[in-house]
This record gives sequence, structure tokens and C-alpha cells, in this order.
Amino acid sequence: MLEDITKKITKEIVLNIPGISEEKAEQIDYGLYMAFADGLKLLAVLITALLLGQLKYAAVAVIVFSLNKSYLGGVHAKTQIGCVITHFSFIFGTVYMAQILSIKFLNIGLFAIAGVLTFLYAPADLTSKPIVTEKRKRELRIKGSILLVVCFVITLIVPNIYSNIISVITLISTVNITPIVYRLTKNKRGGIIT
Repeated sequence: MLEDITKKITKEIVLNIPGISEEKAEQIDYGLYMAFADGLKLLAVLITALLLGQLKYAAVAVIVFSLNKSYLGGVHAKTQIGCVITHFSFIFGTVYMAQILSIKFLNIGLFAIAGVLTFLYAPADLTSKPIVTEKRKRELRIKGSILLVVCFVITLIVPNIYSNIISVITLISTVNITPIVYRLTKNKRGGIIT
């Protein structure tokens, strides 16, 4: 259904804006599809979190996960339903786990692991969305590393529940860039193409 909607919008764009190539139309369609899909997924997560009384915690988890994903990359689910299930599991699993964990210095341990994984594997791209230059790869690695440091510093000054959420979701994000997770999910890295 969502695919049909984005195809109709793309068709209207192509009809009303001259000079759009077939390749550009495919990019527009893909961009619209991803924007709508991600928007609906975010809305579903936030509404569910509101109904469960977990909105502020889920919002923190979503923000940190999204920022990590944008700089570090990682695997993607093969279907939209798989994506929704995985995303809900990551966000709500983190939120509820963070509330029951009471391990002293948890943030230090989890960020140490996340830092090593980032150093070894970030950024992790996909064949459908490859990193096209060495310069871009270096830029994403630097920004992702800075983000990890900023998140870690934040965990030192916020209440324990938020520290746990940031630490756990960051670890999940970095585990998702490892070769073993790529193999398990049958995702393939893109690699530098120029």
C-alpha cells in the first residue's frame, strides 16, 4: 500500500517537473518510501511509548539510535514488517532493560565495547547504500567517534536510567555494524566504489 502511494506521488512529480530522468525518479520514489516508512515507524513507536507511559525514555532511545545509525551505519531488515519488529524490540527492549539494570559503571563497560566495535567496523554501509569515497568514510568514522564520546560524557551527568538507555542502545547500534550480524541477517557491505 505504501509503495503504491509513493509511486503515485513520484509519477505526479515526474509529470509536473520537466527533465527528471528514470534514475532520478527511482531515487525520488525510494526517498519518499523511506521517509513515509520511517515516519510511520517513529509515530508507532512514540504512540506505543505514550500508551505504556515510557515516552520520555523511548524518545531518548530513538534519538540516540537514529544518530548512531546515521554515522555508524549497520544492517537493515529485509522487509518493512521485519524493520518495525526489530526497531520496536531495540527501543522497548532498551527502555525496559535500562530500568532493571543496576550495575555500577555499566556505561563505562558498554561504551568501551562500543568504542572498540566502532574503531574496527565503522562506518558500515550496504550495497544498496554504499559509501562512495574514502573521504566520506573517514568523515563518517570521525563524526561517529565524536558522537560516541559525546554520548559517553552525557551518561556521566544524567540520571542512571538515561545513562543506561544511552549506553545500551549505543551498544546495540555498534553490534549492528559487525561482520557477524551482517552474515546472520544476510546483509552485504557496499564498500568504496570510487
